[in-house]
Amino acid sequence: MPFKIGVYGSNIVESEHALGLARELGQALAERGCIVITGACSGIPYAVARAAFEHGAEVWGFTPALNLDEHRRAYPQDDVGIYRRLIYVPPGYYDLFGLVPATPEQDWGARLKYRNVISTVNSDAGLIISGGWGTLNEFTNLIYEGKPIGVLTGSGGLADELPTWYPRLRKKTASPVLFEANPTRLLTLLLQHLE
Repeated sequence: MPFKIGVYGSNIVESEHALGLARELGQALAERGCIVITGACSGIPYAVARAAFEHGAEVWGFTPALNLDEHRRAYPQDDVGIYRRLIYVPPGYYDLFGLVPATPEQDWGARLKYRNVISTVNSDAGLIISGGWGTLNEFTNLIYEGKPIGVLTGSGGLADELPTWYPRLRKKTASPVLFEANPTRLLTLLLQHLE
């Protein structure tokens, strides 16, 4: 079975440079025969997924939505046709986790974190490109799960902060964390840890 590579990054495109890196990464993932996993959001992860899809990759999206209509309302500019699988938060997740969200914002926030955990658990490894708070959550999930992580430096956001921040962590982990500015080289290094 092909490797399932999670792609985690900013849900907004902060620069044309980051967008170009995202497209290059998507193409490289497709050329290596990887299944691409994202949080089914807009921005950088969508750009990677779209490029991967356009080059023949299978793409899975783990959405925080409960159903297709809700997903389309949350991400109206994105084409859901790129996803071979679109995985929703189960409607009974409240009962499953004993949650009682007080507001719609808390409900959506809980579902975003659920999505993050489920998508990282289903990935063999993860790639960080750009990113903010949600990407940091996905990064820490991958660390706790012991999965290899590639960080695309030069893409902005969290990816540019991690090279100085990560070495200061005191948590021991089985996760190799790789830093590289070239998308194709980063993917090659990451896949070497899986082969």
